[in-house]
Amino acid sequence: MTNERKILVYGLSEEEKKRLTGEGLNLHQIHNGNAGGTLEELIENKEIPHEGAPLGIVKIMIFCGYETNDELKDLISKIRREHVFGSIMAVITRTNLKWKFDYMIEHLLEEREENKQIEMERRAKLAENLG
Repeated sequence: MTNERKILVYGLSEEEKKRLTGEGLNLHQIHNGNAGGTLEELIENKEIPHEGAPLGIVKIMIFCGYETNDELKDLISKIRREHVFGSIMAVITRTNLKWKFDYMIEHLLEEREENKQIEMERRAKLAENLG
């Protein structure tokens, strides 16, 4: 794994990518021509074509080489607030480094749905307690 800071991006518009690079961020575009490999292979700029079912229409940003600290939290908050809306964001870990990109998408989408369900249940319980 590299220590170089890089953000793997998928599904972002040209305008969103332009705004992010304008902030000095190093982006690596994921597309059908390179989405067939693992996250590690993507980081290493290997071009392994995606085969199989379409990857879907979703915005994903995967942070590589960033420490999971307040600096990253601040960066993510700024990106969400000013540049990219509705993106799923994740960080490279030792565990997911060997995952294929399509598996990572599947995992992130499942996780997002679980979080939505937890939030809906939390809000319902709060409304019940207030009512």
